[in-house]
Amino acid sequence: MDMPEPLAIGSRVRMTIHDLAAGGEAVGRVENFVVFVPGGAPGDEVEVQITELKKNYGRGRICRIFKPSIRRIVPRCPVYNECGGCQFQHIDYDSQLQFKTKMVEDALQHIAGLESVRVHPCRRMKDPWQYRDKVQAVVAAKPYLPAGGPAPQRFRPYVGFYAQGTHKVVKVEDCAIQGSLNNQVLVAAREALERLQWPVYDEKDGTGLVRYLVVRSSRKAQEAILVVVSAQPRLPQVQEFVDMVRKRVRGLRGVLLNLNPHRSNVILGTRNQLLWGADHLVEEVRGLKFHISPSSFFQVNIGGLEAIYDAMDEYLDLKPRDTILDAYCGVGSLALYLARKAKRVVGIDESQAAIEDAVINSDLNDLANTDFTAGTVERILPGMYQKGVRFQSAVLDPPRKGCDPVVLDTLVKMHIPNLLYVSCNPSTLARDLGILANQGYRTLDVQPIDMFPQTFHVECVARITRK
Repeated sequence: MDMPEPLAIGSRVRMTIHDLAAGGEAVGRVENFVVFVPGGAPGDEVEVQITELKKNYGRGRICRIFKPSIRRIVPRCPVYNECGGCQFQHIDYDSQLQFKTKMVEDALQHIAGLESVRVHPCRRMKDPWQYRDKVQAVVAAKPYLPAGGPAPQRFRPYVGFYAQGTHKVVKVEDCAIQGSLNNQVLVAAREALERLQWPVYDEKDGTGLVRYLVVRSSRKAQEAILVVVSAQPRLPQVQEFVDMVRKRVRGLRGVLLNLNPHRSNVILGTRNQLLWGADHLVEEVRGLKFHISPSSFFQVNIGGLEAIYDAMDEYLDLKPRDTILDAYCGVGSLALYLARKAKRVVGIDESQAAIEDAVINSDLNDLANTDFTAGTVERILPGMYQKGVRFQSAVLDPPRKGCDPVVLDTLVKMHIPNLLYVSCNPSTLARDLGILANQGYRTLDVQPIDMFPQTFHVECVARITRK
């Protein structure tokens, strides 16, 4: 639909918000022309100022709400509109779940043409707040304190997150979706940084020291480790920093220094130095223990991981004689759960560090029926097929980009009867399910899981069988 004639950047229009888009923005229309509106809720009657115009759509910001939607609530976070880390705090939780269910249904129908798949209502979390067990916060300061330069006035560093689509750091004192222990550690670390006046990294010229603070916590033990990410391998008064943070946070179990001198958006570098205490945590979920290091991929929401376990129990009828494939296995969070029921579980992941953690986790749980291999799934799996390895079931948990075509092709050749696909991206999930549907597989059920409340992200577990 072409743009309405009078519409221009800066113009103000009245519209009713009627839907939410996959990226979390609300959707309204001027005549039949689509306008995306951040911060809108379906049912809002609003005045919107147009900020961007393309041939087939526009984007705008809300200037005035004439009539708020019955779905609209007051956001809990005071910097919600600035931060952008959450997109749905202004929408009631039941409506969030309804939207996520619909988003999955739409992806399956429009991308894959799968209209007969049972999409169950999105699984809710018991508490949709303070659920995250990992935080990666940016350290910023004003005025900037240059390394090695003359001592300027004292400055007050702060921690926060980049505003969506920018490198502007929004100061966050108490993130509403982070676990309380993570927030405590961040506050204590910021206060220590201010007292010691450590130079803060300036991404414009690459000078300074401290870049990020990363905190991981164990929900079961209520313990945390803190990682200070620095552009340089040495920090002044390190012991004083450690002592200050330890004094403030009873549950702190370790402090590490991570070296990242590269001028990029990657947060963690490859080198860690233990400054004090433990270099890892142990989390416990459903009786399984997991060794979690700073760079480990592990689900940030334990309630969400338990929901995946429930779906696995329902969708995979495992037998004691079965051999199971866990592709993209990470540290073994799914493989170890499977290993308690199957004869053997084979895990593949491209991260050598993740595989090392997976082996440690097997030993922690006295599981001798696991076999973990480091390498890309698209390289390792065809080799297994050529050697005649066979599986009774396979679990796929790929990154957001989905499965490589080689992986899907090999799974089809292996004639694996049952597949379970865990996905954090409904679009790539639908694409891959469509490919499998054309190769002799049928998707029976998809269970959305609200792994990330207050955001537009949704986890899915799909049950797939060979026709």
